[in-house]
Amino acid sequence: MADSFLLFDIAQKDQLTDNVLPFFEETILPRAWEDQPVQFNKDSRVYAYVNDQQAPAVIQAAIDGGWQLAILPHPDALYVKRGFCAQSNLKKAIQEAEKSQPEQVDIVRCNGKILLCELVFGESFNLLPSAKSLGFIERLKLGWKNLGKIRHACPKQVTFNTENESGFTTAALGVVIAAHVHDSWLSKHILPNSHINDGMCHAMLIAPRSIMELLRFITISTLGRYYSLPSFLGLVKTKSLEITNGDILHYQVDGQEEQAETLSIQTESHVLTLLVGESLPIIDTSSAQKEQLKIKGLPSGEAVNELATKPLAFIAHAATDEFKDLYQLLRDNATTSSAFLTLMALSTLLASVGLFASSAPVIIGAMILAPLMGPIISLSMALARQDPSLLTASATTLGIGILVSLGFSSVASFIIPMEIVTPEIAARLSPSLLDLGVAVISGIAGAYAHARVDAAKSLAGVAIAVALVPPLAVTGIGIGWLDSHVAWGALLLFLTNLAGIVFAAALTFLALGFAPFTRAKKGLMIAFIGVTLVSIPLVFSFLRLSEEAKIMQQLEGKRIGEVVIREVYARALEPVEISVKLVTPETLTSEKLDAIKDSIESELQQDVIMEAQVIIRRE
Repeated sequence: MADSFLLFDIAQKDQLTDNVLPFFEETILPRAWEDQPVQFNKDSRVYAYVNDQQAPAVIQAAIDGGWQLAILPHPDALYVKRGFCAQSNLKKAIQEAEKSQPEQVDIVRCNGKILLCELVFGESFNLLPSAKSLGFIERLKLGWKNLGKIRHACPKQVTFNTENESGFTTAALGVVIAAHVHDSWLSKHILPNSHINDGMCHAMLIAPRSIMELLRFITISTLGRYYSLPSFLGLVKTKSLEITNGDILHYQVDGQEEQAETLSIQTESHVLTLLVGESLPIIDTSSAQKEQLKIKGLPSGEAVNELATKPLAFIAHAATDEFKDLYQLLRDNATTSSAFLTLMALSTLLASVGLFASSAPVIIGAMILAPLMGPIISLSMALARQDPSLLTASATTLGIGILVSLGFSSVASFIIPMEIVTPEIAARLSPSLLDLGVAVISGIAGAYAHARVDAAKSLAGVAIAVALVPPLAVTGIGIGWLDSHVAWGALLLFLTNLAGIVFAAALTFLALGFAPFTRAKKGLMIAFIGVTLVSIPLVFSFLRLSEEAKIMQQLEGKRIGEVVIREVYARALEPVEISVKLVTPETLTSEKLDAIKDSIESELQQDVIMEAQVIIRRE
């Protein structure tokens, strides 16, 4: 059997007899690690009880001498413990090491220096292999600390070249490099497939485009224990990596400050013979490991130059080449095509039939079929970017679509021999601030669904929520009937939807970075004025609805003698009109009905006109 040695930090000499040596079951020969490396025979079992400063030289000596090395948890060895997953409990670590079989593992070098755990360039925001899982209070403290870093966040242009000569340049706040992330919260959330013997190193590129992205990540990581990979994080898995930025790079290797013009990261496969404990999994690496790059979400092209020349913006500004496809889509949507006109006519006729038939499914079908959302979102972008050509095209298409809808719905009101306000028509005659809220939310959703490919499938839901064509159809029906009350009420609902969507969508495009505020403020002001104007009648309508709701709440379930009031419906007019069901065990005389009316007027402290349906209930 090979000799066994305890290689210890000379500063811990006084602790050996009582706190280290008693834990060994086999015969162990202590040797102090000083400036001159000690010599052991090949395949000697060497238990290293050394600090972070001594560990790289000890590991190098183990590689050169062919030792079987065990890493023990020294009190000043944070990085070597995390990098090699050493047990925190010294007694357990020694017991595991004595029973362990040797395994060949990798080491990673940075500019020739052995990397124990992590290399950090720039800010890491706690995306570190050495970061332990924290409790809620500790996460709050860390989150507050990270918030303080945001003020000074300034991306740097960084160029990366990998083993397979896959070169790319991006703008990053920080880079974190590690050989693996076992026994770390990163292994659960960010790098689940990293291993100490996979022949690869791992780089995490922290490259947000805005302070908002960072705030979102810090908030989620602080308040929740589980979350998905941040969209601004790039991942590179490679055997070697070279990093430059045209200047002196200031970085940290295992907590030690360093600087160089180039960072050269090299992975040396299976060069260290390690006595592995249970806390460090070893995988079968017989199959070749492939280089992996997940950098699709990182800034590229013009965005790199824009981000690297100034502090991180509060809201991300998209570069021209990044929203070229979206802008082309919006221009297509702003075109008055034959397909647009046909769909407008069909959706209006379908909505008109559904309104007269009071059929919600038919009306929903018309909402989905209607193409009005396209030019409205294009109009929002035109206002946000102050684009005259897009503004003219979208406004023209929208105007033509409105006229087509009004024309076909007016014709439908003549053809269909019914001049009755159905429940579906009546539902669109009294818009309030609640409808404006629906329009605003739908405008945000519509703009986001256009801007994000993965959210485009939600456009049908947006169309149903905001219901643009049905109020237009009701307006046309009111015009056909020559009924100003019907026409104006429905038109106000449509204008409410239009103003709310345009303003909210333009604001969303601003937030998503498709227009700087200096350019968007004029268009936003125009849209805001439109929202303000339609809000004036909506406020009065909302107050009326609130008053009606208050009346219904006061009277619902009220008992007057043996009579119970049910299903109250109120219209806040002068005087108030109420419709009620009176549940009673016996027939009500005219005198009793007058007494009930007087009681209701006393409760509401105002005159009422009462419509009553008497329901006799006997038990």
